Amino acid sequence: MSTRDDQVDLASTCGWTPDRPDSCPAESAVDEHADSAATAIVVPIRPRTTYVDGVPLFCLAGEAVLAWNYAGLVAHIDPRVPIYGLQASSEPRTIREYATRYLAEIRRIAPHGPYQLLGWSAGGFIVHEVAVLLRAAGEQVRSVLLATDPAAPAPVPLSADRFAPLLGTDADTAAGINAALAGTIDLTGSDLDRLADVSAAAARMVTGHRPSWLLGDLTVCIAGREPGGTDRLDPAATVRNWRPYVEGAVTGFVLDATPDELTAPDLLPEIARILATTPSSARTTC
Repeated sequence: MSTRDDQVDLASTCGWTPDRPDSCPAESAVDEHADSAATAIVVPIRPRTTYVDGVPLFCLAGEAVLAWNYAGLVAHIDPRVPIYGLQASSEPRTIREYATRYLAEIRRIAPHGPYQLLGWSAGGFIVHEVAVLLRAAGEQVRSVLLATDPAAPAPVPLSADRFAPLLGTDADTAAGINAALAGTIDLTGSDLDRLADVSAAAARMVTGHRPSWLLGDLTVCIAGREPGGTDRLDPAATVRNWRPYVEGAVTGFVLDATPDELTAPDLLPEIARILATTPSSARTTC
């Protein structure tokens, strides 16, 4: 079982500590290889403005690498809520290093809470660690994980043909994806190759990772069907698997989808509803 002592492992080379929440300098939003907006670390899906001033939502892609699929949430979430995507890069080597890197970006955009965090697969583990850091600093944070289970096998890296469905298209080439998304993003064939490499690195980080102790609640969205489409026999196991790492309530929502489908366009209205549901008022099957 994780304990509060796990928090001492969370400071990375940037020097972040709970008593110095602004000590991580804001880094460039793109790494040395990602020189386009499509693959930047931060995707301003609906950025803060004078009228978009609600509790910001940060969506983490995990081994999906790109966070553009979360753009569909705009149609289903309160228009006052700023939405940002956080995409994977080649720089961090562990889940906790990703957490501190993303924390710097989150603090740059919103220096103080409250915050909302949403993460798919490996991105869910990063969400959990970011939430641990924010809670240790006394911030309010709502964490929602998609297809993230500490007892499940490590996720499978995404090949180029698996990126497309997560982006809401059935095209499997850079040109096809760009055309299907009507110029929303601009990817090249070399981009897809690099994304596959980053996805593999992000997936490997999950192996051996032990979540830290979270001083707060956690919401998990569980795929009710296996990757092959068959019904999952015990979806409530995901809730039980998270309880040793969470001080508060673990609330589970089982959705009629495979893990890859949890961020599909037709599931996003349900994800938005879950984000708007407080744990105390949730009615779930777990």
